[in-house]
Amino acid sequence: MSLLSTSLHCTDIHLKLRATDHRDALEELLSGLRSDNRVRDWEKLRTSLLSNSDNEIFKECPGTLFLHHGRTESVNTLVLAAGRSTIGFSSESEEKKTRLIFLAAIPEAMNNEYLRILGAISRVCREEETLKLLLNAESCDAFLLALEKGCRQ
Repeated sequence: MSLLSTSLHCTDIHLKLRATDHRDALEELLSGLRSDNRVRDWEKLRTSLLSNSDNEIFKECPGTLFLHHGRTESVNTLVLAAGRSTIGFSSESEEKKTRLIFLAAIPEAMNNEYLRILGAISRVCREEETLKLLLNAESCDAFLLALEKGCRQ
């Protein structure tokens, strides 16, 4: 079993985000983690991700991806969540609409794994075929399979 599939659970994949901006999308993803046993301190996790300056929009992705991430001791292990907006939402710095948003939180001890996962997600979303699979996945299982397949390539 890959680190991706042990860190991104189907319950943390939201294929119909209602958010109208990236901050609201992050709140939607975070709300599902409130009772997750991998999260030690949900409020601390929320605060750290909302204020993290490392978050970025990957401009080279044709379907624009927003990735919220941070190292924090508010989690026990790597925690991932993903969301997809069917209509997309705008950001202040980009004219292209964001369709995919990922959240990644990791304790300091797993630094290498964290960087590998972030790199894999950004690489996968640059691959047009995999991006299309992610944008059209009809279930969380199909979304996760497309993501895993892209990470193996």
